[in-house]
Amino acid sequence: MSNVRSWITLIVWVKLCLMIYLIPPNQTRKDVPTLVEYNFPNDEAHLIDFGNFSYIIEQLPCESDTKGLIIVHTAPDNHEKRSVIRETWGGVNSPSGSPLRLIFALGNIQNSSLESAILDEQAQYGDLLQGNFIDTYSNITYKHVMALKWFNYHCNSAQFLLKVDDDIFVNAPLLLKNLKEPKLSNKQLDNLIQQRSELLLCTKVVKDPVLRSYRSKWRVSFREYSGSRYPDFCPGFAVLYSTDVAKKLYAEAQRSPYFRLDDVHITGILSQRLHISISDLKPYVMYPVEMESLLKGTEIPNDQVEFLVSWHNLNPAQMRSLWALFGNN
Repeated sequence: MSNVRSWITLIVWVKLCLMIYLIPPNQTRKDVPTLVEYNFPNDEAHLIDFGNFSYIIEQLPCESDTKGLIIVHTAPDNHEKRSVIRETWGGVNSPSGSPLRLIFALGNIQNSSLESAILDEQAQYGDLLQGNFIDTYSNITYKHVMALKWFNYHCNSAQFLLKVDDDIFVNAPLLLKNLKEPKLSNKQLDNLIQQRSELLLCTKVVKDPVLRSYRSKWRVSFREYSGSRYPDFCPGFAVLYSTDVAKKLYAEAQRSPYFRLDDVHITGILSQRLHISISDLKPYVMYPVEMESLLKGTEIPNDQVEFLVSWHNLNPAQMRSLWALFGNN
């Protein structure tokens, strides 16, 4: 008899757990995290809810003639990816007088040999920006807000911040052409890049469903986000911010609860709260099909190769091949 009661108790408990997990949340709950007030006395030492933030590796401020800052999100052990970027499109900020500046952003490392290699890399190239939060996927929002922080404090005279991942190709020569000689470049792209205010430019994701499965890397609980779909947002591989938008999103991120999906949080939830609209970058993205056609030597229309960034997940050979095609433009 006691065994039967135990089984009944177990079944009731399982059903209760399923009800808690599956029943939609009360409709009065908000679909975006509420604002919080962090009482940190110094904003520079404050990164969202992290009250003792500091830079392990710092950068000198941008020059007064810097018109665009490119911050590349990178993992500490992605040395080869950083090297290929420096060899190819990232080398455009090497000559003095370039209106572009490029910096690689990363977090802290719990590995002494890797940290030593990072310090050697910084001594050689001088282009790393390292925060003291641990560099993990769940901490990527810290890295994104750190990029906004550094831009706002040390490069806010520039026209824009371009935040990219380390596995994409940026058509830096075209970007430079738009900055130096806008009348000779693509007029539509020029209008976007030269736009001074309220610009959030990316390949917009629309009505993306919230993943609840425990098997998903991007699982989000009802407690973290109660809605069934996210606001429109920018996938993180390439996002261009005008200076004022970067400032507004940084300020909002600093007083909002941490949410680990950085692109959804910053360019979706927070931009919706601030009524910032997203401009479409899709016409200026080189997608894999077009890239493979180009690399095979297939002729494609000129208007399809006037791109600003590639799609993500490029390997080093593809990076070098694209640079061979577009590096001298």
